Amino acid sequence: MSNTHLLDHSLSQTTLISAIYPVGPAAIIVMPMIVGGLIDSYGFSEQQAGAVASAEGVGLVLGLLMAALWVRTVRWRSSLFVGLAGYALLNFGSSMAEGHTQIMALRFLSGYIGGCVFAIVVAALGDNREPDRAFGIGQAVQGLLMGLLFMLAPLLMSIFGVNGVFYMMAALALLAIPFLPRFPQSGVIQTAVTDSNGGGKTPVKVIALLYLSLLGGFVYYLAVFGFWGFIERIGMQAGLEQDAIGLALGVSQLAAIMGALIAAGAAQRFGRFMPLLVALLGQLCVLWLLVGQFSSLAFYAGACAYQGLYVMATSYQLGVVATLDNKGKFIVIMTALQGLGAALGPSIAASLVSDGDYSAVNWAAAGALVFSLGLFLMLAGLKAARPSATGE
Repeated sequence: MSNTHLLDHSLSQTTLISAIYPVGPAAIIVMPMIVGGLIDSYGFSEQQAGAVASAEGVGLVLGLLMAALWVRTVRWRSSLFVGLAGYALLNFGSSMAEGHTQIMALRFLSGYIGGCVFAIVVAALGDNREPDRAFGIGQAVQGLLMGLLFMLAPLLMSIFGVNGVFYMMAALALLAIPFLPRFPQSGVIQTAVTDSNGGGKTPVKVIALLYLSLLGGFVYYLAVFGFWGFIERIGMQAGLEQDAIGLALGVSQLAAIMGALIAAGAAQRFGRFMPLLVALLGQLCVLWLLVGQFSSLAFYAGACAYQGLYVMATSYQLGVVATLDNKGKFIVIMTALQGLGAALGPSIAASLVSDGDYSAVNWAAAGALVFSLGLFLMLAGLKAARPSATGE
């Protein structure tokens, strides 16, 4: 078998794998533009738009959960080709949908296929000898591409309405297909941990830690996307212009790249505890800053800090799970529960909006952040969840 069929842990292959990483969760990340577009283009209420966002997220979660059953048994390249082609078709189809029910159904299916694509890429990155670094690179590529999409979205939406976002999602999937020849056909088996644990049996203590990490990841994404799903509306409520908001969200993706690069390079140097603590304190400051009336500068700073810290914290969370997970399945389940949090977050947040007042969203997100990152701070302090000195 040639080396192009194998996962070789090289920087070049990891970067090319990362080029496909943004496709699966892309619609969830640009959900503020979709939510705003559905309200403006279709006249949906905030609750109806939030329901569409949740349908997409639920589809993503189900796709990830189902993929956890087969991701280690299929040929990754051919599965990705089918998934990317299907994702493009569903997004083109969404632009032709009529009515709330049709849009919800198509966004659910798009989320499901996106989840399947995402599971394969996450499995490939999780098999890397240095998972913090691999996921950091993936998040950096994602930040770059999403930043470009956020900056392009206002122009396309001014021409095509919310359909412009769907066209972008379809194009993103089609552009990822040329990277498939360098994608490995399957993953690797982490035999070192399996053998040392006695025939592959995971200790009960490690399983308990893994379940705590799953809970933490779920609640963290509830908090992040409950707030992020309405950050565009929060900016509008403060009197900011649509173009300024779109540009701020686009620039925030550059901050996400910085957060990803920090995660890629700092785990071996600083461990995971301090970066996670910085993420918690920083995001709490943003939630306090973006309440009520605030300036464009505050919105730019808040969106950038929130995105950068979210990406950094996510990379370390996935690194914790990858370090504990010797079967390579919990890492996929983790992303599924993160997706579930992202799916439910906007609907829960929508229920907290009262007469155009979004402040309750901020305070609820703050409480969830303290709980979730508190769990990961505890896990990061345990020897079993620390990155190795060599990364191998």
